[in-house]
Amino acid sequence: MTKTSKRPKFLSRFSFPIILFIILFILIFLTYQVILTDKFSPLTFIGNTNVSFLNLGQTIRLIDGKISKRSKEKLFFYTSEQTFNIDLATASAKIDYSPLYDTFNNQHTNLIWLKLKSQLLNLIFTAKVNPKITVNLKAQQEKIAKDVFVPYQNAQVLFKEIPSSEATQSAQIEIKESQDGTSLDEDALQKQISDYLLTGKYLSNLPLKKIPPKISNNQAQKIKEALEQTIKQPITLTFENKNWTIDAKQLLTLLDLTSGESLLDKNQAQTFIKNIASEIDTDVAEGLFEFNPQTKRVTAFRPSQQGQKLNLEKTYQALTDGLTSSQKNISLSVEVIKPKIQTEDVNNLGIKEMIGQGVSNFTGSIPNRIYNVNLTAQKINGVLIPPGDIFSFNKTVGDISAATGFKQAYVIKEGRTVLDDGGGVCQDSTTLFRAVLNAGLPVVARTAHAYRVGYYEQGFPPGLDATVFYPTVDFQFKNDTPGHILIQAYTSGLTLYVNLYGTSDGRVANLTTPIITNIIPAPADLRQDDPTLPRGTVKQVDFAARGATVVFKRTVVRNGETLLNETWRSNYKPWQAIYLIGTQ
Repeated sequence: MTKTSKRPKFLSRFSFPIILFIILFILIFLTYQVILTDKFSPLTFIGNTNVSFLNLGQTIRLIDGKISKRSKEKLFFYTSEQTFNIDLATASAKIDYSPLYDTFNNQHTNLIWLKLKSQLLNLIFTAKVNPKITVNLKAQQEKIAKDVFVPYQNAQVLFKEIPSSEATQSAQIEIKESQDGTSLDEDALQKQISDYLLTGKYLSNLPLKKIPPKISNNQAQKIKEALEQTIKQPITLTFENKNWTIDAKQLLTLLDLTSGESLLDKNQAQTFIKNIASEIDTDVAEGLFEFNPQTKRVTAFRPSQQGQKLNLEKTYQALTDGLTSSQKNISLSVEVIKPKIQTEDVNNLGIKEMIGQGVSNFTGSIPNRIYNVNLTAQKINGVLIPPGDIFSFNKTVGDISAATGFKQAYVIKEGRTVLDDGGGVCQDSTTLFRAVLNAGLPVVARTAHAYRVGYYEQGFPPGLDATVFYPTVDFQFKNDTPGHILIQAYTSGLTLYVNLYGTSDGRVANLTTPIITNIIPAPADLRQDDPTLPRGTVKQVDFAARGATVVFKRTVVRNGETLLNETWRSNYKPWQAIYLIGTQ
């Protein structure tokens, strides 16, 4: 007899409810999705307003309506002593709904698993959205801020000198304690008002914040202790055989009694330290040298001298440390600055022979111009240029003015030939330019004069000049030889010589004869009335010169290798003579 299986009956008994449940779940899920198609999920709040199952438009209208109603109210805020009110009708409240849109988009993402996750969480947890509300309360806040403001009071250190006949100590030091200030916490007030507009609730206590003093009681106590220590033992700064003493009275002028950033007022302390530095600092003096062609050796006519400089920051730090330390004797930190070339090393620098010479004449120069030519020659004479260095005429000669010893002579300035400090200096830069050209050295910076100057064409063709104007227009060249280069500049009569000594590496420079083209006649003379000159006086202030373009080439060759192959072009403007006619 065959047994009948009970398993199919069991499955048939439960399969229908399961299938029915699944169908029902699917229908509920689909219905839920249809309902939420354009609506917020359950438990979604804007502030304290429930916007569940509302669409965006309904939500915004609801929130706008509430904010619009609340914007007509007056809010009252209280301190322990005063009452203030804020009229929201003048606040021009604006709401930023960006967070609302972000929440809506997250709840309706196209990614099904993210949507299901979001919907499940929204059935359990509240989604709170707090859009930012801005209000314009500047005028009302400023009035409240002014009424509640209480400035802080720094702790004060009271220093009173006592005559030695009246007490054993020289001064009495007391502290007047600090007090916090008070100000309106404007950010917190803005938030309280924004919260009210969004929720209808706010804290009525006016938000205030403390303003701590810059000089606290603790800081004042440190200042007092520093002064008391200095009364017992003044601070002494020493360097070699020099001493600078800081007693309590002097220290009082250096202490930080206002900002509280440190014990010392940095500006006052730095000024004090710089005054000490002015007694210590000495500039390094580079030696000036000359070459003896007979002995082929270099001698110094001004030996090099090392300089020294007080380290300001280290001194400031040492002084700061000394205020709280028992060690009151401070050795100043002074740095030694060594010259580039020690005098005793000068004959180990490869200066063996003349490698280039420049010559120019300045016949017809006025006495002041002759004086300036000689003075400039003295400033560049004996200068050493290390291998690889770039020589700057302006840096070497320095400021060209009456303050540095120059006299007035004619210069080209702002399109005119005028009397000014340093007329004639370009005679030296021009002559040095010629020496550099002949030595085959690379020129880094050179500017031709605005017009042809007669001094530079005495025995020489045009185009071989170099103008300078401190500090903007410079003449520079590079020492690309294996040894140092020594400049020797001197005058003989009305001729200027600039010789360059160093080590020849076999280079030979060749210059072509300058070619003059585009000659333009000088404009007609110009005569101008000058009421500052006596009647009948005629004074020439500019001199006629023909315009031209001047071109020459230079090649520099060493052992068959061309080091330089360059073209030099100078464009000179035509220049008119100008005469001033006295009418006084």
